Amino acid sequence: MKIKLLLFSGFLFFASFFFYACVKDDFDMDTVTATNWNPNGAAPLINSDLTLWDILKDYDSTDLLVVDSNQFVYLVYEDTVYSQSAEELIPIGNQAINYTSNLNISGGPLSGDFTTSYDYDFDFSLGGGIELDSMTLKEGWLNMVLNSDLNYPATIIMTIPGATQNGVAYRDTLNYVASGSSINSNLGGTKLVFDNSIVDNRLQVHFDVTVHGNGNANLSPYYLNFDMAFSSLRFRYMYGYLGQFNLNLNNDTIGIRINNNSLTGTVNWEDPRLYINVLNGWGVPIRATVDYMEAIRTNAPTSSVVISGTGIPNPWDISSPAAMGQVATSGFVLNKSNSNIDAALNITPQRILALVSGSTNPNGNVVKNFVEDVSRMAVEAKLELPFYGTANGFILQDTFDLDFGEDLSNVEWLLFKVYTKNMFPIDGDIQLFFCDSNYVQLDSLLNPLEQTLVAATPGPAPDYIVTQPREKTVTQTIQGSRLNNLEITKHIIVRARLDTYSSGTQLVKIYSYYKLGLRLSAQVQFKFNSNEF
Repeated sequence: MKIKLLLFSGFLFFASFFFYACVKDDFDMDTVTATNWNPNGAAPLINSDLTLWDILKDYDSTDLLVVDSNQFVYLVYEDTVYSQSAEELIPIGNQAINYTSNLNISGGPLSGDFTTSYDYDFDFSLGGGIELDSMTLKEGWLNMVLNSDLNYPATIIMTIPGATQNGVAYRDTLNYVASGSSINSNLGGTKLVFDNSIVDNRLQVHFDVTVHGNGNANLSPYYLNFDMAFSSLRFRYMYGYLGQFNLNLNNDTIGIRINNNSLTGTVNWEDPRLYINVLNGWGVPIRATVDYMEAIRTNAPTSSVVISGTGIPNPWDISSPAAMGQVATSGFVLNKSNSNIDAALNITPQRILALVSGSTNPNGNVVKNFVEDVSRMAVEAKLELPFYGTANGFILQDTFDLDFGEDLSNVEWLLFKVYTKNMFPIDGDIQLFFCDSNYVQLDSLLNPLEQTLVAATPGPAPDYIVTQPREKTVTQTIQGSRLNNLEITKHIIVRARLDTYSSGTQLVKIYSYYKLGLRLSAQVQFKFNSNEF
């Protein structure tokens, strides 16, 4: 039979690292019982020296363990949220032009070409105080229909002064045959240049009209009605003044996974740091506001602490990039001297919530702006936890499935032996509770409870380096009526109570070369010899 035995878990600095690294070993009861017909069988279950990497490898890959040149350990949690893109925040609606003028051809029937021209100032409707100098389109269409009573064929060439398409001066040609003649042109790659000297967002449009005489009667004056529509416009770049509007972000939440299984106790981080960075891809001045920051404990007893302090800038003027395609970074860091971040972390929160908002051009139209369609503002929150501080009465708990099998009647007793060689400055009492299918506690492994981890002694400040590990052996025998409890065990609760050195009264530091030696063995005494074992 297989036993998912989570018999022992240690602790790496007021966190649940050992809680997972040491306990996920399968042990096979068959390896214990298949002992050459001997009524007493023994086998090692766990034999390992756990490094820091061994302890952390079961954690989310997004967690980052940082080790400095002195092998001192930091744990970093971070998360990033993004604003809407510039394209989402500055949609370009469809634009319509309807321009009518008269055409007079002197003389009688026209047999040659007659040429004239028209200029029209079309004002783009953008709203939001936007004043564009230029806009490059990645998509869009221009539909132009000429309605007229002109009884001659004609060629109309439309140009937009200063505008280019893929680097070539922009022009469109409509061949008029009869009223309703039209063209539909792709504007992809077109750069539109606006004239803001009189009215904002004005687009100058020029028409060269050549009438081809065919001897028909001259019925002047004629009317020319240009019905034009810019549709499905999507910009690649914008340059000018983009107005004042809000940049909306989702809540930025850092999950602190080392606290996910904590029940109670106190933790005092000596040098925690919370970094808030804004990454600005908009070539636009932005003023950010830190609306709210909070540490939240979701485990019972639930709790929360609002994070505040002089280290939080409000208002906060964000740097903008100098050129298209760049990103400018602005940030601040909260520590014990400029905030209550230490008090917020002392409740062992499962997450930290940061709400940051922003608005563009806080001082109005004072500088030119630029954006790409993909430009965004991002808020990056990063929590850095150097393993330096104290912990007292820190309790971790988790529950796992466990099945010893339905019949242990041939077993006289089970003996477990746990040996630890601990270089971490951590004391620990580890207990396993055997539960039935309804999670009712039937028994515990260590009865009475005995200390399992003995803290190694840290050296003097400021490094607090441990030089000698501490050893401890714990044995426990399960026999008699206690074996009956194992037969109906379906779940196991592992609970660890952990303190840093000297009951959490002395500062400690954790280094990457610290190890926990763990030896776990089991011995089974059977009531008789049988080859079924």
